[in-house]
Amino acid sequence: MLDVRSLDRRPLVAFVAIVLLGIAYGLLFPDRTDYVGHYLAGAGATLMLLAVVVALVPGRPLVVTAGVAVAVLLGVGTEATIFRLAEFDPVDLANQSMGAVLAGIGLYDAKRGGASTGLAFVGGCVLLIAGFFYAFA
Repeated sequence: MLDVRSLDRRPLVAFVAIVLLGIAYGLLFPDRTDYVGHYLAGAGATLMLLAVVVALVPGRPLVVTAGVAVAVLLGVGTEATIFRLAEFDPVDLANQSMGAVLAGIGLYDAKRGGASTGLAFVGGCVLLIAGFFYAFA
């Protein structure tokens, strides 16, 4: 059974903050669903990556910072290669990177907890799927 008292709330707070900003994106830019899509995908993929990082090396903010840098660089790579449908779009890259940085801030000093990191990973999966949906809507 899941003991709620043992959960580190930082991943949950990060997830809620990311979702709230995603809602703001949708309200401010209703014509540009790709903005919210790239933002959510960047945040989700980074949450997934950082959940693994925090599970393996808890309490190491510099390692989390390095994980965010890796996520941003992976975003550059995917935007320049895999998702380069028409041309490289620096706005898409900025939105992905902002999502990655916000995820990193939320998990910067997170402590390892099986349920906390697992929930961050699952939340990241949900955000990544939602991001793909909005990016290609």
